[in-house]
Amino acid sequence: GLFLGDEFALGISGGFASPLAAELIRDADLVVGWGCALNMWTTRHGTLLGPAARVVQVDLEADAVGMHRPVDLGVVGDVAATATDVLAAIATRSRWREVPYDDLTDAAGIDPRTLSIGLDDVLPRERTVAVDSGNFMGYPSAYLAVPDEAGFCFTQAFQSIGLGLATGIGAALARPDRLTIAALGDGGALMAAAELETVVRLGLPMVVVVYDDRGYGAEVHHFPDADHTTVTFPDVDLAAVARGYGFEAVTVRAPSDLKGVADWVAGPRRAPLLVHAPIASDGGSWWLAEA
Repeated sequence: GLFLGDEFALGISGGFASPLAAELIRDADLVVGWGCALNMWTTRHGTLLGPAARVVQVDLEADAVGMHRPVDLGVVGDVAATATDVLAAIATRSRWREVPYDDLTDAAGIDPRTLSIGLDDVLPRERTVAVDSGNFMGYPSAYLAVPDEAGFCFTQAFQSIGLGLATGIGAALARPDRLTIAALGDGGALMAAAELETVVRLGLPMVVVVYDDRGYGAEVHHFPDADHTTVTFPDVDLAAVARGYGFEAVTVRAPSDLKGVADWVAGPRRAPLLVHAPIASDGGSWWLAEA
C-alpha cells in the first residue's frame, strides 16, 4: 500500500516523485490519498496509478471525494482521526493474540499463550512489562500489550537470567503511576527470590508472573541430547514461597484460575501479587530455535 499526503509535500510521492518513488507508486496494490485531491498534479495525469491499484480517498469534504478521478472507496472524515482508527484496526489484526493456535493446556499446566492472553485481558492497560530471560520470554513480550515504548523493559542484552525481577522493581519505583508486571521463568525467579522481600518492604503493588516449566527451559530445549540433570527442577510451590515473603499469590493451571488475578486487580491490592503458572510444554519456543 502507498499513502499519498498533501500535494505540496511531494518530494517522495505525487507529482514531484523521484523515478524510484514513481515506480513504487505504480506497483502499489493500494493507494490511499489522505486529504489530497488526487488531481492531475498529484497523480501525473493518472499515470502514477497502476491498473491494478485500488484507490481510497480520505477527505473532510464529501464533495472532494472522487472529484478528479473515480475511487474504489471514499471516506469522509478528519484525516488524523481516520488514520488513528485505521492504525488501531491494523494493529489489532497484526497482534500475536489474533493468530490461531492449538491450545496445549493439559494436566501438566496451562499453555503459555493462553496464560499470556488471559493476563493481557485482566491486568490494567496502563502497565510496564519487565521481562527476564529464558525459553518463556517471548510470551509476555509478544502477548502483553504496553501503552508505549516506555512500558517495555527488556534486559536481554545482558544474556543473563535472573535480572527480570530487579528490572521490574526499578520500573515500579520509576513509574508508580503504572502497574509493573515482572515476567519471569522459574529458574530466574528462584535465582532472585530474595528480592521478593524487597518488593514487599517497599510496598510496591507489582504483579510477578512465573512461567514455570520446571527447569532452565532454554537449556532443556536447545540442547536436547545433553544431560539435563542439573537444569531440570522438581515441582516447587512458588505461590507458597511468595506468601512467605508477604505476597498475595495465585496458582494458574487453567484459564478459570485467572479469576484469582482478576479478583486481585479489583481488590484493594494491599500486597503485591505473584502468579505461579505451571505451563504445558511447548516443545521449545520458536524464537529459541531461530537463535
